[in-house]
Amino acid sequence: MFIKRCWLLCCFIALLLPVSAQEFITLNWQELSSAQTLPVVTRELPLGNDFRSFTYQVEIEFPEYQKLSRSEVTVLEMRLDSLRQLSNENVAFRKGLPASPQINSFTKISAHHGFLSISFVPVVFREGSYQRLNSFKLSVKSYPKKDGIGEGTATRGSGTTLTGVSLKDCTTSLLASGRWTKIGVRNTGIFKITNAELKKMGFSRPEKVRVFGYGGYLLSQRFNEHPAADLPEVPLLRLSDGVLFYGRGTVSWKLSSDNTYFVRERNFYSDEGYYFLTDREDIPEMEVEVLSSLKESSANRLTTSNSYALHEKEVYSWASTGRQLYEDYDYVAGNTKNYMLNLPGIVPESAVELTTVFAARSIGASTYYSVAVNGKARGNATLASISSDNQYYTRATSASISTSWLGTESENTVVTVTHTRPSGTSGRLDYIALNYIRSLTLNAPYLTFRSLASINKETTFVLSGATASTVVWDVTDPANICRMEGSFAGGTYTFTIPAGKLREFVAITPEASGFDTVETVGNIANQNLHSLGATDMIIISPDRKDLMTQAERLAQAHREKDGLSVLVLAAPQIYNEFSSGTPDGTAYRRLMKMLYDRFPNKAESPKYLLFFGDCSYDNRMLTSSWKNYRPENFLLSYQSETSLEETSSYVTDDYFGFLDDGEGENLSDAMLDIGIGRFPVRTAAEAKATVDKTIAYMENEHAGPWKHTVCYVGDDGDGRLHMSQSEILASYTERNYPSFLVERIYADAFRRESSATGETYPDATKRLLQLFDKGMLVVNYTGHGSTSAWAEENLLNMGDITQMTSPRLPLWITATCDFTRFDDIQTSAGEQAFLNAKGGAIALLTTSRVVYAAQNSTLNQAFLRHIFSRPEGKRLRLGDVMRLSKCDASLAADKNKLNFSLIGDPALTLAYPDYQIQVDEFAGVNVAEETNTYPQVKAGSKITVKGRILTPEGTLAEDFTGTVHPTVLDSKEEVTTLDNRGEGAYTYTERSKTLFSGSDSVRQGRFEFTFPVPLDINYSDEEGLLSLYALDAVHSNEAGGAFDRFLVGGTDDGVSLSDTLGPKITIYLNTPDFSSGGQTNTTPLFVAELEDADGINTVGNGIGHDLSLSIDGSAVSTYNLNDYYTPVAGDYTRGTVHFSVPELTEGRHTLAFRAWDLLNNSSTKTLEFEVVRGLRPGLFSVTCTQSPARESTTFILSHNRPGSTLSVRMSVYDFAGREMWTHIEKGISEGQTYYVEWDLCSNGGQRLAPGVYLYRASIVSDGSRESTKSQKIIILSQ
Repeated sequence: MFIKRCWLLCCFIALLLPVSAQEFITLNWQELSSAQTLPVVTRELPLGNDFRSFTYQVEIEFPEYQKLSRSEVTVLEMRLDSLRQLSNENVAFRKGLPASPQINSFTKISAHHGFLSISFVPVVFREGSYQRLNSFKLSVKSYPKKDGIGEGTATRGSGTTLTGVSLKDCTTSLLASGRWTKIGVRNTGIFKITNAELKKMGFSRPEKVRVFGYGGYLLSQRFNEHPAADLPEVPLLRLSDGVLFYGRGTVSWKLSSDNTYFVRERNFYSDEGYYFLTDREDIPEMEVEVLSSLKESSANRLTTSNSYALHEKEVYSWASTGRQLYEDYDYVAGNTKNYMLNLPGIVPESAVELTTVFAARSIGASTYYSVAVNGKARGNATLASISSDNQYYTRATSASISTSWLGTESENTVVTVTHTRPSGTSGRLDYIALNYIRSLTLNAPYLTFRSLASINKETTFVLSGATASTVVWDVTDPANICRMEGSFAGGTYTFTIPAGKLREFVAITPEASGFDTVETVGNIANQNLHSLGATDMIIISPDRKDLMTQAERLAQAHREKDGLSVLVLAAPQIYNEFSSGTPDGTAYRRLMKMLYDRFPNKAESPKYLLFFGDCSYDNRMLTSSWKNYRPENFLLSYQSETSLEETSSYVTDDYFGFLDDGEGENLSDAMLDIGIGRFPVRTAAEAKATVDKTIAYMENEHAGPWKHTVCYVGDDGDGRLHMSQSEILASYTERNYPSFLVERIYADAFRRESSATGETYPDATKRLLQLFDKGMLVVNYTGHGSTSAWAEENLLNMGDITQMTSPRLPLWITATCDFTRFDDIQTSAGEQAFLNAKGGAIALLTTSRVVYAAQNSTLNQAFLRHIFSRPEGKRLRLGDVMRLSKCDASLAADKNKLNFSLIGDPALTLAYPDYQIQVDEFAGVNVAEETNTYPQVKAGSKITVKGRILTPEGTLAEDFTGTVHPTVLDSKEEVTTLDNRGEGAYTYTERSKTLFSGSDSVRQGRFEFTFPVPLDINYSDEEGLLSLYALDAVHSNEAGGAFDRFLVGGTDDGVSLSDTLGPKITIYLNTPDFSSGGQTNTTPLFVAELEDADGINTVGNGIGHDLSLSIDGSAVSTYNLNDYYTPVAGDYTRGTVHFSVPELTEGRHTLAFRAWDLLNNSSTKTLEFEVVRGLRPGLFSVTCTQSPARESTTFILSHNRPGSTLSVRMSVYDFAGREMWTHIEKGISEGQTYYVEWDLCSNGGQRLAPGVYLYRASIVSDGSRESTKSQKIIILSQ
């Protein structure tokens, strides 16, 4: 498998400062990273509520400098050289450092709060030497804006539409009442709806029908350029047999930057624009404004207009990314193709402007293409080659040809495109656009026209071919179409307009035939999203009952548990009110903008947006990969314009959360205002599984000490970069959150193995999967990756993820390329982790495209600063974590962050403890207060610990009764990796030895436990760590804490070496009644019950002192089971081991299990058994939790295959023998029970009628014959 290699790019390291102004600051240079980058001081200064009324000036006063040492100068110059080598011409300091820090400051807004972002490099070149800034005073001064525009001043940028009415002030949609029928148009022009068609739609009085909307042009990303706050009325020409109206399709034409020609813009969300018909009589009659013609002037009299023609066929995506699609014809099949374009009314000897865009994929050799018009060459362009090193990232290169000439082209013009290339080189046309001069002759039912010559000039348009009934509309503003008054004489219609901007007109001959026709979509239900009140969270789903039902379940869970106001909306409802019924992603954003502006205070402002549905890079589903899918079953995605380069294209949900005025054009500079997440679900089963997981997490169903484990995974290679970046995160966690147990899996710390399929780290993967099985709060991966795996060595791949079955679900953070490419047709590994019904991830902060290592690290550190922070004493929800991290000052203008998305519920809170644990007494020493007395933990001693549970307010939690789980770690030790790649070993420190892990009771907020200390300790006389987790009996409250004021070393004087007996051991496979020599399946569950008065040694510090299981004496089949040992609560002398044995071959085998006590005495127990493939599993019983059942029930299957994969089939029959419901799944149960939930509905989703039914369970394991059991169930009416 080819793994995408993330490009490494130098960037700035942020040194964050406090957020108050006018104080002296001393920099702590010891905290700066040693990476080859320049340090940058960044500062976030909160501004007052009136920040919009001021400008700000930042100055450094009283700077104190220090010369750099010779070694520091060497490092600095290396860093400057690396920056100079970057291709970006705007890289600062390309010519060297300035004599004084250059301050960059700007105001930014997030969630209605203003911030002054300040940054500067604290290194200068002055007085002939490099110097660093050690201390200074930062002065920030504010000045009132001279233009008077500030807080409370109305501007057209504040969500105001072109009609002057803001979204927030429009509180009633026209769609709220009356009958409405939706129609579609595929092009821009004049459409006719006959009376017969109107009656067929259900309108008995066609003369009362009116049209509303603004069609299908792509909505601007600027809020102030939107056509209307609601649906504007469209003027009609009423005829005896129907009505005419002006409709807009999905291709618009914009002025070029130099105002010399027109550029096409396509709505990449939809191929059809929409309008609405109604016969409501309570809406005030529209009075079409009539614009009087000026007195004719001969200064600028026009008989021609600017027109255009387009050839564009969109069916192919080069890179499965971006909004640009290409035609189906591949020039690999032939290097020349002709295209016919119709240029009606072209004026002879007039200017013609040709634009073509073509793309090709050629490795190692450039190609070129040329264009001829009617056989005459008109231009050529070179298509750059793609280097072999970059062929994965660059899928094609493109080139455009723009040329103009004076010609005698005919109305039927042939454009010939030729691609000169080596054989086998693919090439495809994007589009051909021709701008030409057209005579103003009305020789068709209608004529649309505009003229560049009219810009800023008083102009008279002279339209020939007119009749006495000719009508001219000014359609420049779709929300304010006006009728032009003119004069008719001798077949000519003339009108004059004043000087001003470019205007668009359409001339109509009402009595003509051949007008465009509309497509009837159908009646729509009344709706009124414009009336929405304050809402915390919006969930958007495709208009599918199966998905919306599950979205509503999630919404209700948040209402009940979190007190959030949540609304579930179908996407078409949003399009109807916010994009004239046309699918357009900006409609989502307009909805959120309305709520954001309407409710500016923190309590009422919208906070979260969840997309409950999958999406595609091909929103219209035109490509061959997607053509069999229906767009209405998916949600829309925002795609970059860049569509050929993996490294610069992106898909992002952030766009929908940029809600402040002026945001939307430059996404990398914009600030998120809400938290956004996505459930990439396509099916009802996926929707139910993900909602089930999320609700179970919210309800803390699987709470336990696993929530105190945080794992950091680092890839090898690239000069140890990824491991060092992971170590920054791991060390930060240990320093700031010592109660968490930090696990490190750095690939190079494990032995790398070679095979015919490539390099692997089997032990690293094995350890990682063990942790997933045990459960983790967070797993954080840094390194290379792809849509199917972590690392080139497949540290974790799709197969591993699919087979995960642990309900203890971590948050995944993946700083790697492409891992969750959620808009592709294939399910990515990241999506699979979230969609996995039995395990995987509760959510992911993850990537959807190629990303860069340095920027990844900056964002990853921002994630970590916010994940465990508690502003105002409360944990942040995942959407807030993502929002605040992306708004971090260290990521200003960073485009890379757009490729990170939240897959999961943005309103979900990471489930770590709110309550605190305080240690009062340790080894007989009162440690409740800080003292210089450090108790000694000696080998062979017994240590008693006493403590208490504290509420979040810091008081004793007397109502807390449950279990405390202590974990005692030895002192830190240095670890050096193996240097598998020959790039140099990496050294770090960690607490790699666990001295004790157990559990005991908590009563009325207090606990006491005793733990034994093994002989195998570090004897370092350095600090150990006691990590504590507690859970109350009803799983409603959790507590966490840590204590490290004790030393580990020495040997207890009371150690007795007279005991030479090892632990008592009882072992079996699958069930306690298994006897030696018996038969078992290929993946049996091994169970060992252990007891020893001195305690069981699970530390493994001494050579060979591990709990070990050996199959047939093979070293390959010998397993360390230390992590699988669970002590009995409150008793360190007893415990059990549960281990699912990897697949065994058929035949007879012998296993040997060895265990040690804390005095290093061992015992061994052996067991003989025969593996039989396809051995029929035992199904002891099947019951259900509710019978009679009214809402739902859960089937409980008791079996003898714990830890093995089971194929389970549940069926429900009526007493006539008809199958009413069937469910088939595969899974693994941790014990001897398997659970299947049922909602009392049939396969078709209908609720079963009350009565008595028969349910039947069957299980199959490893291809065996099935085992079955049946019982009755009573269903009651709801």
